[in-house]
Amino acid sequence: MSYHPGPIAWEDGDTPFPANFGLAWWECLVSPERFFSRVSWDEPFSRPLLYFLVVGVLAAALGLFWFVWGPWGPAAPGLALEIQLLSFFLTPFALLVALGLISLALHLFVLLLAPDRRGLGATATVLCYASGVSLVSAVLPPAMGLVGPAPGVFGAVYLILYVMLMLAVQVWYLAVLVIGIRQAHSVTGGRAAAIVLLPVAIGLVLTVVLVIVVVALVALADLPV
Repeated sequence: MSYHPGPIAWEDGDTPFPANFGLAWWECLVSPERFFSRVSWDEPFSRPLLYFLVVGVLAAALGLFWFVWGPWGPAAPGLALEIQLLSFFLTPFALLVALGLISLALHLFVLLLAPDRRGLGATATVLCYASGVSLVSAVLPPAMGLVGPAPGVFGAVYLILYVMLMLAVQVWYLAVLVIGIRQAHSVTGGRAAAIVLLPVAIGLVLTVVLVIVVVALVALADLPV
């Protein structure tokens, strides 16, 4: 399968912002195979990192917008709004911490399963560019607002469609990660899927165990002495 030569739009110095962002986001979303085949893996990490921060801040801004002017009712002034504003301004710092931790966790499985691997920067680059998938769900208002869900049949239908969209976005995000890891570290599709899905599965198991432990501790605390 042949793809267009040349760098992706985000890494092309001749394409201005925001056109380079929009073109890169769309290509990664609809054609991740072609996108990651053209990523410059040996270029400085600053470009994919900046892309990741733009995606995260934009998603946070959309979340703040729906929080304040959501269709289910305006946000009431008070502590909730102050916390939302604080979380928005802390978004870049939280993103950097999350990217570092997730990159290290994912690259651990790269070290185990990819013999001809690139470095940690390539793994982090895949995470940065794949993060753009999250914007698909961010452009829509959440299914639940401060005053509850939308009333009537419309609210029920929208809730179902929103949940389906969120699930589809998460599945496609994992698929994009698999494609990116395969291209970045020159591994088979099966190994790339294992690199991505094993930490997800381990995280889910640990979450379930933690929930069971918390529920058991609460139940024990309610028993009479």
